[in-house]
Amino acid sequence: MAGHRMSSFSSPGPDLIEPPGRPLKIALAACGVFFAAGVLYILFSGHFAALAAASVPDLALIEKTKGLLFVFFTTVVLFCVLYAMLLRLDRQQRRLLNFGNRLIAAERQASALVLADSVAHEVSNLLMTLEYHVQELADAAGEEKKDTLQKVFSAQDRLKALARRLARVSGRETRKTYFNIFAAVGDALAFAEKHRSLRFCKIERTGPADLMFMGNLLLVYQMILNLVLNAAQAAGEHGRIRVDLLEHDDVVSVEVHDNGPGIAPNMRKTVMEAFYTTRKNGSGLGLLSVEACARAHNGNVEVRDSDLGGACFAVWLKKTPAVIDDQ
Repeated sequence: MAGHRMSSFSSPGPDLIEPPGRPLKIALAACGVFFAAGVLYILFSGHFAALAAASVPDLALIEKTKGLLFVFFTTVVLFCVLYAMLLRLDRQQRRLLNFGNRLIAAERQASALVLADSVAHEVSNLLMTLEYHVQELADAAGEEKKDTLQKVFSAQDRLKALARRLARVSGRETRKTYFNIFAAVGDALAFAEKHRSLRFCKIERTGPADLMFMGNLLLVYQMILNLVLNAAQAAGEHGRIRVDLLEHDDVVSVEVHDNGPGIAPNMRKTVMEAFYTTRKNGSGLGLLSVEACARAHNGNVEVRDSDLGGACFAVWLKKTPAVIDDQ
């Protein structure tokens, strides 16, 4: 029976960070057990010592032995607890380091693909203009310029081939799936909240919960991460961020609002340029990946004022028919 081909994020694998427990409740429970065991030990051992001792020296010896046993067993228990905690902490640190290295490698690869896609797009646009003007020159030139023009046409063909190879390397058209874009935004926000820039920010999400979309899930996920991180850095600590999903006739719009200082109208085109950044260690490819995502879905990016008082990045993604799997 025919059905929609669905896509969702996979569940966390063994290399991901384990979710934290409830440290306060665990500590209170452990202290309660230890306190109860200590009180019972003192009461029963004191009663036993009083019955067993025939004289004051015997009682002193029993109390000393009892105290040494208490210290010994307490030390053993403390050692086991600390060893287990440090072992888990070491394992978590190793997983965190491994996950961070993998994330950095993936981000570098994604940035390279985004840059390749952007270069291919810009080169193609320039070649269209160049081809028109070169053809005008060819029509107006005489036979004596024929060889020179032939070299220009040959160079033009090589540039076209290069642009096609760059577009093929970026592979934007080959990874489209049918997925719930509202849930995908939620997954991206849940992951982004672990970043230190968003730790104390208030994040909201609005839109239809059953909104389905045919597109590149990885690009949408990366776009949301970059826009939300960008909004958090603009809004600052305890800032407010809102992600709105809106469905129109033939497009889906993703709007990310913040209550930061906003972006001046004369800078709204500049912030979308490759390698532009205001951060000391920024790459300038974050918003470029947003534009690449919009372009891969035949859409565009708009920067405007937000009703929260800061900036709003609105990404328009064109709808395409869902892929049907008849198997």
